[in-house]
Amino acid sequence: MPRSKQRKHHHEQHKHPSTPAKAGKSRNAVMVGVIFFALLGMGIGFFATGGSILWILLGALAGGVGGYFFGKQIDKSLADK
Repeated sequence: MPRSKQRKHHHEQHKHPSTPAKAGKSRNAVMVGVIFFALLGMGIGFFATGGSILWILLGALAGGVGGYFFGKQIDKSLADK
């Protein structure tokens, strides 16, 4: 008969709960800022150049980058409170 000291014991395997999304940690202001400023940049590019597609796209890109940083700052200021 095998001795119990040499047997490997079965340990209960605990399932780790998946990490739930943190409540209140929404990045909604970033997305709204990106969309709003991209549309604003597209409008400025359209009216400033008379409808050149290249400048409309560059205006949307520049507006999106600006909106990202603006939204990120809004989220940061709301998280501090």
